[in-house]
Amino acid sequence: MELHTERLVLRDFRPEDTPSVIAYQTKPAYLAHYGPPPPTVEDIRAFVEMLCRWATEVPRTKYQLAITREGRVIGTCGVRKATPRASVAEYGCELDPAEWRRGYAHEASRALLTFAFDTLGLEGLFALTRPENLDAIRLAQALGFHRVADGRYELPRPPAR
Repeated sequence: MELHTERLVLRDFRPEDTPSVIAYQTKPAYLAHYGPPPPTVEDIRAFVEMLCRWATEVPRTKYQLAITREGRVIGTCGVRKATPRASVAEYGCELDPAEWRRGYAHEASRALLTFAFDTLGLEGLFALTRPENLDAIRLAQALGFHRVADGRYELPRPPAR
C-alpha cells in the first residue's frame, strides 16, 4: 500500500529498509526520547521484520508505514488497531533526527489520519508519548489531538465536511 503527499511516499516496509532504520534509530537525538536500554541492531532488525509481517496480516489491523523521501526511509508513521473490529486505533510517528523541523512528520501524519478516518472508518485515534517529548506533543496538538492525561492524547473523528 502507498500514500502520496507533496514530498513523501508512505508505503509498507520492506526488509531492505533495515539499514535506514538502524541508521536513524541509533542516533543520540533519537534515543533521547526513549528509555534505556537503547535498541540493539538485532532489536531494530526484528522491529522491521515485524512491520513487514504486519503488512501481510489478514485481516490487517496495523498500518505502520515507512515514510520515504526520494526513495529513502526517513521514519515511520502508523495507526494500529487492537482488533479487526476496533473503531479506535493508536497513532504513532517517528522521524530521523536529520529530518526534524522540515514539516515531514506533519505531512506524513496528515495523509495517514485522512486514510484512518476516510478509508478505515475509524471513530478516533489516541497517541501515547513521554511527557518530556515536547516535539511529539507539539505534533499531536498541531494535528488536533487533545491531552486527556499525562502522555495520552486523543483525536475523535472530524465532523463530516
